[in-house]
Amino acid sequence: MRSIILGAFFFFFTFIQVATAQEVTGQILDAASKQPVPFATIIYASNRGVVSNDEGKFNIQASLNEDALIKIAYLGYEPLELSVSKVNNQIIYLKSQSIQLSDVFLSNKKLSGEEIIEKIKEKIEGNYKINYSQKLFFFRESDVNYVRQFDMDIDESSIAEINQALLDSISNSIPKKSDSYREVLGNLYGNYDEQKIKVLKAANLENLQSRESLTELSDKVQDIFQRNLKKNSYLKVKSGWLGVKVDAEEFQDEFQNSEAEVVKPEPTAEELAKVKATKLRNLKQNTVTDIKGMLSAMFWKEGNTFDVFEKSRKYNFEVKGYVQIENDIAYIIEFEPKRGADFKGKLFVNTEDFGVYRIDFENVKDLKSFKLLGISTASNVFKGKMIFGKDELDKYNPKYIEIEKGERFGIERPLTIIEKNKFVAGKRKQNELDLDIKIKVNQFNKLQLVVFENAKMEVKDFKAFESKSEDFEYQTFKRYNAEFWDGYNIIEPNAAIKAFTAPQDEN
Repeated sequence: MRSIILGAFFFFFTFIQVATAQEVTGQILDAASKQPVPFATIIYASNRGVVSNDEGKFNIQASLNEDALIKIAYLGYEPLELSVSKVNNQIIYLKSQSIQLSDVFLSNKKLSGEEIIEKIKEKIEGNYKINYSQKLFFFRESDVNYVRQFDMDIDESSIAEINQALLDSISNSIPKKSDSYREVLGNLYGNYDEQKIKVLKAANLENLQSRESLTELSDKVQDIFQRNLKKNSYLKVKSGWLGVKVDAEEFQDEFQNSEAEVVKPEPTAEELAKVKATKLRNLKQNTVTDIKGMLSAMFWKEGNTFDVFEKSRKYNFEVKGYVQIENDIAYIIEFEPKRGADFKGKLFVNTEDFGVYRIDFENVKDLKSFKLLGISTASNVFKGKMIFGKDELDKYNPKYIEIEKGERFGIERPLTIIEKNKFVAGKRKQNELDLDIKIKVNQFNKLQLVVFENAKMEVKDFKAFESKSEDFEYQTFKRYNAEFWDGYNIIEPNAAIKAFTAPQDEN
């Protein structure tokens, strides 16, 4: 009952905020370089704030008067406190912050980078073993695929309709880029080890053109083969020394069955409701899985891909200076591999309790790779950011987490398709198609999680909480819709998301 009352109260409070909210936007740049300052914290009320995107842009949806103060902070820069009137629709410049060693009151100021890392490990239990809490979060998943090469060169073709011009036109129709995005606003309950969520609002930006182009490729070639195959023929498909035999009649039957699909009647309201419920359930489950994965990938966890703390002996750590974070002084530590390790990056570490405020990391080499018989794959991108803030109990809570993974995939192989028939007079071989196929694709997946609010939660309330209802606002868009998140604080979309348009909508 208590959790139900708390949930109802939160919903009412959120509704009131949305109803009275106004929009405050701006962009944060480095004063010297004039380059964007990404992932800066913009605080506009007690324990409330947003994070700028990778272009330094931010958007606040809140009821604020012109004299209300907004604080802008970023590690390594002097914090700013400005009124709304001086922030809204403005470019805000941050100046780099330098701290002299003489200004830092430290008994342990001469610790080496390696010694600081050991201190961090010793303090993890006290700094990050937090109690259960309720957090308002915004989550975004970005999937982007790039086709860098898609060539099919004919060496020989006895079927006139299958020529180089046809294959070139099909290859050119395949989009060089396809992207999709998932955005979710909700409440996150739990701690680093176990989580439950309640979705408040969600959207998908979908692009299905790539799938349709590949279907078009398959249908065109299949249709030509079907019309040219003779009765009692069979196909021999070979790639190098690998081969498989396909009965032509089975091939034709399958093609004819696929063409003779029964036209289904319009779905009923009940069927549509079931389809929608399934979509919402899957979206919620996928979001739970992704957030669990992000929180279980924290830097102190064992067995993670990011292994800088677990395998610290394989890295060099160098103290590069100091920076003020709120009322604390933090070490700036850079790390890089020394014995075949995978990552480089930067740490910001509290000089008093050795809590990590921020980590930026990226891989310096392929993490995994495979190449055999003209097929190659590689995990070539793994980078991210983890930004934490201290709560009233001096525990470190996540404020922003970003993890990006990338893979490349390639095929460079010959392909031969031969039609044979022992019942036709003359040579058994009827038709032959010889191709050289070269395909190169890059795939990227980026997960972003920002936490706007954090409130304590009793363990018993967490155990009792069940989010059975899938009744939240959800829409699928084929064009970016700037109005969908009006009234809510989210990560400001970058230029790629704002420019999103599924190509099939352009006609």
